[in-house]
Amino acid sequence: MVKYVVLACLAGCELFVDVPTATLVAPDASDDGPHACVDSATCTAPTPVCETTSHTCVECLLSPDCTAPDRPVCQANICRGCIDDAECPSSNVCLTDGTCADPARVLYAAQTGTGTTCAEAAPCSFDQAVANVSATADVVKLAPGTYDRPAQLEITKNMIVTGEGATFHGTATTSFTLMFDITSVAVTFMRMHFDLNGMFGAECVMSGQLHLDRVVMTNGVAGAYSSACTFSIDRSLIDGTSFYGLYLINSTVTVSNTFVTNSGASSQGGIVINGSSGVIDHVTLAGDTASMAGGQAIRCTDGNVAIRSSIIFGNGSPAVEDACLVGHSIVDPGYAGPGTGNLTMDPLYVAPATHDYHIQAGSPAVGLADPASQVTHDYDGDPRPNPMGSMADSGADEIP
Repeated sequence: MVKYVVLACLAGCELFVDVPTATLVAPDASDDGPHACVDSATCTAPTPVCETTSHTCVECLLSPDCTAPDRPVCQANICRGCIDDAECPSSNVCLTDGTCADPARVLYAAQTGTGTTCAEAAPCSFDQAVANVSATADVVKLAPGTYDRPAQLEITKNMIVTGEGATFHGTATTSFTLMFDITSVAVTFMRMHFDLNGMFGAECVMSGQLHLDRVVMTNGVAGAYSSACTFSIDRSLIDGTSFYGLYLINSTVTVSNTFVTNSGASSQGGIVINGSSGVIDHVTLAGDTASMAGGQAIRCTDGNVAIRSSIIFGNGSPAVEDACLVGHSIVDPGYAGPGTGNLTMDPLYVAPATHDYHIQAGSPAVGLADPASQVTHDYDGDPRPNPMGSMADSGADEIP
């Protein structure tokens, strides 16, 4: 293996007047720097490709150079997981773990889809795709568009439903109609909008699993209900639900990088926790009020769910029930429960009047997060902490 050495001109440069090119020398055995190359035949794993402009061995030049399933995308000569569907040309589906879905797993649906094949070139309806789900074809990909939901759909198979630009629109004529019922199965909704229009969003019961990733739920009675389930939500927004945003009872829960705002005015509040365990991490609750139990943004019957690195400010008072365990967070005045590292200060929301609860530079939430926080991104996908090595910000938003 060889490397190029370019001698530096320190003074006068007379020494190099007649030197036409750099000198090619063999690397020292002790050399720990980037491996030099003239072609990829001289490169080995984990940097098997030669970048011929810099003559440096790198991990990749193009995405086809990336062969690890969980890192299919090449960026700046480094392989990484996919971020959006466009980075997965074979299936047009990027999964939550950064892998591109195998096209054989995907059932394609469209607002005007017909037939039963559910192929990318001939998509079917959403309900037909759900009916076609099997152990080997378990991903439903929605084309952009609006999908009316007039009645409850009971989901009885494990599946992933994803759709950038897709909206489920509630059209039920009966109040409090549920959109999706998940019983004893594992269901993930990704990258979509639920325009609930007076409906309930989704419920998970009887040891099921419900995962919400980059989901927006608005204008409904309630967002999600979990009873005796495994429930998680990340990088999502629940806004303007009249009963509650999330109701988590006897469940194992993970709530992260999520805004729960302007919810519960006619009943329960933003988040209700009853007999559950888990963590609420880097969450922002604002504008949440309730006609019941004093108007809490978060109501807890016990302290088994740790609420940390969050912002719970600008809600009904008292905003947090004293049974909740809150730490390293900004809280509304009146919270007297257990926890350390909390502040009662205006978090400086960007524009609460228009429901933008990102934080401004100079917010007291900056650097307030629990030092043990392991969350590596925020609601927008920005890295946590920023800059690397600093303390992360509390709440759903990290100052970029």
